[in-house]
Formats: sequence, structure tokens, C-alpha cells
Amino acid sequence: MDQTTIGEYIFKQLMIQDQLPGKQDFVLKPLSTISEKSPRMTVKIEKTDGNAEHHHQTKGPEILFVFSGKMVVKTAGKEFPIGGGNFIFFDEETKYTLLPLHWGDVLVRINMDSSFELKDFLENIYNTRSSVSGMINKINHAYRKDHYAVFNAPKVDNSSYVIDRVLIEYVEPGLLYCDKISHLLAILVLVLLENDCYVDPGAVNLQSKYQISDFTDYITKNFQNITLTSMARFFGYNPSYLSTELKQTTGYSYKELVENERMKQAVELLKNPAYTINDVVNYVGYTSKSFFYKKFKAHYEMSPAKMREQLSER
Repeated sequence: MDQTTIGEYIFKQLMIQDQLPGKQDFVLKPLSTISEKSPRMTVKIEKTDGNAEHHHQTKGPEILFVFSGKMVVKTAGKEFPIGGGNFIFFDEETKYTLLPLHWGDVLVRINMDSSFELKDFLENIYNTRSSVSGMINKINHAYRKDHYAVFNAPKVDNSSYVIDRVLIEYVEPGLLYCDKISHLLAILVLVLLENDCYVDPGAVNLQSKYQISDFTDYITKNFQNITLTSMARFFGYNPSYLSTELKQTTGYSYKELVENERMKQAVELLKNPAYTINDVVNYVGYTSKSFFYKKFKAHYEMSPAKMREQLSER
């Protein structure tokens, strides 16, 4: 199993379980049995019913990892969003609430025994890496006070690769399963510290891991055959969330952004007399010439032919 197939396995299990009534989550079942009498880690996937809040209280330490999408967490009197690639480390006996999850929101909850305590990982690093002692003291202080720590890591970061390896070891456990998991989690903490992913609880209103330019660049490269669903899948969001995110970050709706890019590209093509109007229509992604004319005139208050005439005079 690799990074691609672990994702497919999780999505497949989620699709099956979402159709079944009952609990708010389900245990991700390993494909083979673990040699130890009792596993030291249990992986649960939150179900996406889209309606009710999910209330949890940890027993042992717990890691929340946003595999895809974006969601809102409430804990210790705070409410904040987390997106794809983000982590929350919870202390034992800690209450938290998840606002309703929707299609495309995939949250992995890793329940662990006390041997996987964040404080112990940080202490080990503190004793060997004085260069990050200030950051570790800051995290430890906040963790003791609020019983959680948030790390805002991009989905394409090394931390996501490491957690994917953790999930693969869990689904396909080998003889040294526990030792490998322990070392991988230690690496995960190191990577999060190295990349300065920790978010201070005083400013825990996480920013999107993507900039406006990421959205607009994607549209520029894919405007011909783009769909809201394909774009949402690329960024790890559900379509309705992405639509809201685009409006809030750019001031334009998804349809307006795509149409603006198509109109801009159409004008560039009209500068070249070698391209016919039909060539322009097909290139920018419209299937109807009359619809293209309608959109173009609404956008520029003139026909494509008139625009070409004006461009040739410059």
C-alpha cells in the first residue's frame, strides 16, 4: 500500500460507512491482525452526515488530522477552522466538538495510549536540540494550560507524507508495528517543529493554507475544462466550501473567476487575425458560439468582431 492507495482505502470505507446509521465515527479496520494482544493505537474516521455536531472526549492522547476538506473545532472555549493537512494534538480527558462535516471533509482521529504523549516527544527533542527550546517551552506551556496544540501544515508538506505512512503501517501492520509507529510519530513532531507549523492559541484562527494566487493560477491553467468539483478535489475542499472560500478571498464567485479568465484569453486570441471566432470560442471552453457572444458582449459591451477591429487599430 502507498500514499495513493491509503487515500483510496479511507475514502472507500467512508463512503460505505456514511450509508450506515449509528455512531458519529467508525474504526478504520486493519487488513491484517496485529501481533500484540491489544493495539496501542486505534484510527477512527469521522462520518460526514452534514447535520449534527459531534461531541468527543479523549481517553488517552489523540491526534486529529484533516485528510481533506475543512472543518471547525470547538474546545477550551475557542472555535477555529482547520483545513487539509492540519493537525491537532489533544491531551487525555479533553473535550472537543466538531461542527457538522460535509461531503469531502475527511477527518482522521488517532486514539493512542499514554506512550504516545506529545509532551514526551517534545521533552526528548528539548534535551537534544537547544535551538528549538524556546518553541518547545511555548508549546508545552500552552498544552498544559489548554490541553491541545494546533499545527497548520500544508497538505503537500512532509508532515502529510509521514502521517500517511503511519496510516499505512496501521492498515497493514507488520511484526515491528508499534516500534515503527512510535518512530514515525516522533518524526512527525520533528517535521512540524522544523517547518514552524505550530499555531499560538492566542491566534488560533487559522488562515487558509492557500493564497489567492493559488486559486487564480489554477483557474488560469485549467480554464478550458474546469469544473467546481475538479477544482475542489485538487485543493482538498468540498465544492460548497470552495465556492465560499473563493468569494471571500477574491471578491468574485467561482463562475465569475472562470468567466473573467475566459474573456481575458479570448481577447488575447482576437489580437491574432489567424484565429477565427470559432477558434476562439472552442479554445476558451465554450460549446455554444451564441452563448460566447452573449457573455463577451456583457463583459466588454461590444461584440468579438468589434473588439478585434479595435485591437487591430492600436
